[in-house]
Amino acid sequence: MGKRDFLKALAVVACCAWGLPALAVDASEPADGYVAIHYYRADANYAGWGLHAWSRIPGGQDTPLDGIGWLTPLKPMGKEEDGSVFWHLKLADFGKRAQVFYIIHKGDSKEQGGKDQNFDGTKIRQVWVNQGDPALYTSKDDALKARPK
Repeated sequence: MGKRDFLKALAVVACCAWGLPALAVDASEPADGYVAIHYYRADANYAGWGLHAWSRIPGGQDTPLDGIGWLTPLKPMGKEEDGSVFWHLKLADFGKRAQVFYIIHKGDSKEQGGKDQNFDGTKIRQVWVNQGDPALYTSKDDALKARPK
């Protein structure tokens, strides 16, 4: 192999190595068997905001997920490039129906119009919530478009 061929091969390897970080799995992407809830605040102030999540048995009582209480909501697991935070929840914790019940709150201040929210975790793996918006978005693009400019 000549010097020119070696430099070409080295350039290819360098380009491939640069591309590797782009191929890494997004930390906010839920693993198999999990769902993700993403939450965006325009002021980027997430202090005190958390997630209350529970399972519901038809005709039965609501049961908070282990370790989650109204006064001890689940803290965000991480922050995304767009400034939002996220939570991952094990789908099996919501029972056989896999209906994910949640509310994002800070004390008695609640998002999404203050109403309990839910989605079918067998059909939807991720949802996005924007501050002050009662809508539940099932695609990041739709959530981004709905944010105030």
